[in-house]
Amino acid sequence: MIPVGECVCSVCGVLKDNTEFTFYKDRKTSDGFRLRVNTNCKKCQKNNAKDLREAKKFAISIGKPQPDFGELCDCCDRPVYKDKKSIPLDIVNGTYGWQCDHEHGTSNFRGWICKPCNTGVGSLGDNVEGLERAIRYLKKGI
Repeated sequence: MIPVGECVCSVCGVLKDNTEFTFYKDRKTSDGFRLRVNTNCKKCQKNNAKDLREAKKFAISIGKPQPDFGELCDCCDRPVYKDKKSIPLDIVNGTYGWQCDHEHGTSNFRGWICKPCNTGVGSLGDNVEGLERAIRYLKKGI
């Protein structure tokens, strides 16, 4: 059962009923309600999926299809493998999961990056300003 309530979509910023969000079918909270997948409403998820499909098509059209596993991430320059378990034991700095990186809200393709880089860039706001704030923080030290 989906819990009664509302949530603000983290993409469009609109307060919406919980029925406008995606919930896991088999993952539940401690009180028995289905667990929300994320805070992106279904409409924004659909728009993002469309942008992502277009970005992948564009990448292919310019000769940049998804790289093979073992090739380097465009962001961190580490070799990328299918998943954590697939990283060879002799690879110390390997990473996992190819992601088609695109400018959010558009289908502008930026490159193929690993899942950790994609998550990190997104967590910092998916923009240069967010990355610059993180750089200033790191340079500040203790």
